[in-house]
Amino acid sequence: MRKLALLLATLLLIANGCVISPRRSVNGSGSGGGSNSEFSLSANPTSQSISAGATGTFTISVQAVNGFTGTVTLSASSASSSVVASFDTTSITGGSGSAVLTVSTTSTTPSGNVTITVTGSDTANNVSHNVSITASVLGAASVATAIVSAADCVSSPAGSGIQRVSLPFTPETHGFMATFDATPSTNNLDASLGFFSPAPGPHPRLSQFIHFSPGGSIQAANGDVLNPSNVPYAAGQTYHFRLTENLPAATYSVFVTPPGATEIPLGTNLQVPSDQRGVTTLTGWGLVINDQLVSRPATLSVCNFSLR
Repeated sequence: MRKLALLLATLLLIANGCVISPRRSVNGSGSGGGSNSEFSLSANPTSQSISAGATGTFTISVQAVNGFTGTVTLSASSASSSVVASFDTTSITGGSGSAVLTVSTTSTTPSGNVTITVTGSDTANNVSHNVSITASVLGAASVATAIVSAADCVSSPAGSGIQRVSLPFTPETHGFMATFDATPSTNNLDASLGFFSPAPGPHPRLSQFIHFSPGGSIQAANGDVLNPSNVPYAAGQTYHFRLTENLPAATYSVFVTPPGATEIPLGTNLQVPSDQRGVTTLTGWGLVINDQLVSRPATLSVCNFSLR
């Protein structure tokens, strides 16, 4: 019996001695996933429209995987020599964190999509991952002015229905930038501005992007929902808007300049309304006062509309 116990103990020790703890193997394939990955790399947004001569920003995030606490070094390379990408910080410590990537263009940068490759490297463990972002450059050569000139305005009185303006040219497939001035005649409007996309039938729907709310604020739509806003408007005051839409990504950003103030964002990288997702072009823009009380002398006027 004692011999049997010794034999069993010996076998157990041998078995334990033969258990090999596998060593993790890591690689620099940039696949961005897998059980052996020590961090993940992501970008928000993954694409953005940028006017030639302007800049755009992207957030690059590093997320720890499997308890990773190392340091990740960030770098970026652009497919175009006239588009430069730079970070506010190139080192993420502690396993997780984020950095802002600024993409800069020049006034002579041609229109089109430019791919920027971001690399995150953990040299201590020989791990690197890549993520690609797209800068959709709106070149100066594509500038055109819509039917509404600097001397003309389109007004939408209450009860008049949707006022539609056709675009004089087809926006480039990667996106566009629109600028215009809007003046509400009264406070507490319920008015919308937006775009038309190709649709069956003679009366396509106006997709709401900007809203002058009855509560006295200017709002931007995020998908089919209006974002809360603390940007007020006042009767008789003119507000300058700049709206940039990325058609492939179905996102847009909109900025407003109140009278005597500097430009402020109403929303960045917002989702376009659901009925415009997947479209590759637009056919027009328009505005409407949703308040059907014709006796109320409410009007919204839009002037100096330009598109490029």
